Amino acid sequence: MKGTIILKPLEYNIFADGEKWRQGDMIKGSLKIKNHSMDNIELPALKISLAVGNFKKIKSKDKKAWESLAEIAFGEKISVAPSEEKEFTWEFKLPEDCQITENDKSIFLTYKDHDDTWPTGLLELVVDPKIVIIQFLEILDNYLRFKVGTPKFSKGLVEIKCKPPTSKEMSHVDSLILRMKEVDKTLDIQYIFNLHVFEMVAGNIMAQKKITQVDQQLTSKQYYIYGNSLNHDFLISSISTVIKEATPRFFLPK
Repeated sequence: MKGTIILKPLEYNIFADGEKWRQGDMIKGSLKIKNHSMDNIELPALKISLAVGNFKKIKSKDKKAWESLAEIAFGEKISVAPSEEKEFTWEFKLPEDCQITENDKSIFLTYKDHDDTWPTGLLELVVDPKIVIIQFLEILDNYLRFKVGTPKFSKGLVEIKCKPPTSKEMSHVDSLILRMKEVDKTLDIQYIFNLHVFEMVAGNIMAQKKITQVDQQLTSKQYYIYGNSLNHDFLISSISTVIKEATPRFFLPK
């Protein structure tokens, strides 16, 4: 992946090794600066940052557009001779629970050759959820027949809205919202069930809306058999147990 910007007489090219990443991945690359003039150019400072960017605020150049995750400083008063091209290598590790790419936000590489708050240049990265989260959703889809929505990001967790299958056992479930992260080989899952149930109220059976949340924490020794090979049987059983625990065991009498 490459981003180019020309601010005469300097040309900036930022390179990232890859086209797409997942939460927790290592990202490596370089920043090249070429002086197209016949004069020596001195840069007051040079920094490259890994940051979360808000698209709307970036467009309006709002100073609150950025949330810095990490930064590398290459020094001050960097001299670029006439026709010279200088290269600066960098690497960052994405946090395991970092922002994923979605409609309003993404992870960016930004760089500055001055002390101003707004970057000289930037490069948007495409960041997807961790592979175990995708594998978990595939189990819900393929084995448990949930219709899985598009992952979003909220408060440090990947959030997915799922529609239950049309079965008697799931007839009281309007939707299931999953909120997930994997950090330090531990998978944290919040199951939020939006239910409609029938309860006795003042001697009458009434339809009621209800939200039930079940929290679950699994270790990689449980959800992987070896390497990155998923323990499907364990996860299917684990998810089914949560669903059974959270959903009503009674129905409207005939």
